[in-house]
Formats: sequence, structure tokens, C-alpha cells
Amino acid sequence: MNTEAIMGKKWIWTDEYFISSYELDANGKASLPTLSKFMQETAYNHANHLEFGYHQLKEKNLFWVLSRLLIKIDRYPNWGDKIQIRTWPTGVERLFAYRDFRVLTEQGTPIAAAVTAWLMLDAQKRRPQRPDELKDRIKLLPNERALEERPAKIPGLSSPVEGRFFPVRYSDLDLYNHVNNAKYIEWILDGFPGEMHREFVVTEFEINFLSEAKIGDEAAIHTEKLEDASPAFGHCIKRKADNRDICLARTKWNPLHNGK
Repeated sequence: MNTEAIMGKKWIWTDEYFISSYELDANGKASLPTLSKFMQETAYNHANHLEFGYHQLKEKNLFWVLSRLLIKIDRYPNWGDKIQIRTWPTGVERLFAYRDFRVLTEQGTPIAAAVTAWLMLDAQKRRPQRPDELKDRIKLLPNERALEERPAKIPGLSSPVEGRFFPVRYSDLDLYNHVNNAKYIEWILDGFPGEMHREFVVTEFEINFLSEAKIGDEAAIHTEKLEDASPAFGHCIKRKADNRDICLARTKWNPLHNGK
């Protein structure tokens, strides 16, 4: 490792967030998309601190995209809670750069954990580049794991219930001009009826991002019930133009009365 690159760097980064009313769901809890947005912001902040962030990569015609996410939630924050999002890089494997997260209460009690895999893309060709430079300039923490497992490749659906196609709108886009990661989570959760959300809560969410969706595209959510003791579902978001899978996901739910 380049010793000059490690001077003054924080290898574990923590941001604090206050849960506002507009970040709640109908159950009065911070929503899963809200937590996803917080984690994305904290990842950006840490990457910028480590000089591998948006502005530094833009000068090299590169940018980060989230490829895989696995999050497990023990409890969702309430309105008015102050929480901490803690993150750190754990490794580089082929094209993937791994980053772990913990969500904690203001008192430091863990309430959620996540593992993510990121790709570094060429801005013009949209092709992944090997993030080998990270190994030389950043201290990786492979033994400091938020979860034991890493987000795996999710298999395609076998016999899903097909959803209706809907247009991608301007408000769905991020600064890279494609649909924001959290929007896919919103779409998937919106695919369930209100009764499901009133009786159950997502305790585990896993997603693989496979392709970009842009304004003008039409997308549909396909869903199938998985064989599992608790309610569990597989999801696929497809693009109408070429019938291509944009992402694959899995959700696991627990009864809402358990206090999550």
C-alpha cells in the first residue's frame, strides 16, 4: 500500500441522519428505500474522503454503480430517531469492490446490516473496469464484516406473475441519468397490496442490478412466491423494448407485530 495515500484517512466512516416525517412509511417507520438512500449517501461521502468518489472518478471518465445489495433489518427507525450509518471497504474480487454497512441507533445499538458490491464503469462505453488501484491506495478491512455472506447472484424466476408495464419518469433518474437504486426498491415494494404492508414488514432484501433503465423506457415487475417458511418472494423488473431483465431481487417478510 502507498503509505502517502493512507495518511489522515478514515477507513471506517460514520454519518448521522435524523428521521423526518417525509421519510416514513404508512406504519410510521423509516422506509427501506430511505435506509437505502442513506447508505448510498454515506458510501459517496466515504468514497470522496478516500479520493475515489464522484468528482475524482469523473476526471478519469469513470463512475461507481451499485451492482448487488443484501440488507437485513432487525428494526426500522421511528420518526424523530437519530441513527448512524457506518461503512467501510472490505475487499476487491475481480470486478467487484465490496463495501459493508451497519445501521445503529444514536446509542450505538445495531438495527440493520448490509453488504454491497460495486462496479466501476467507463462513462462512455458503460463497461466495467477493474478496481485494482483500490488495493494500493485504500486499506481494506476483510475481517470486519457486517454480515457473514456476500450478496450472491440471484437466479431468474421460473413461473412469475407478470406485472403491467409503466414508464420511467424524470423523477426516477439520478445524476448518472439512469434510474436511482432506491427507486427499484420502491417499485418492488409498491407491487404489494396495502394489506401486505399493514400485516408484514421486509426483514431481508437482496437485489442484483443487471442493466440500466432510462427515461422513456417502460418497465414491469414480475413476482413469484418462493418456498420459504416465512413469506418470501422473487422479483424481476423487465424492460419492454427488449424484454431484458433490469434487475432481480428477493424479499423476506415477518409479521409486523414483532416490533420491527
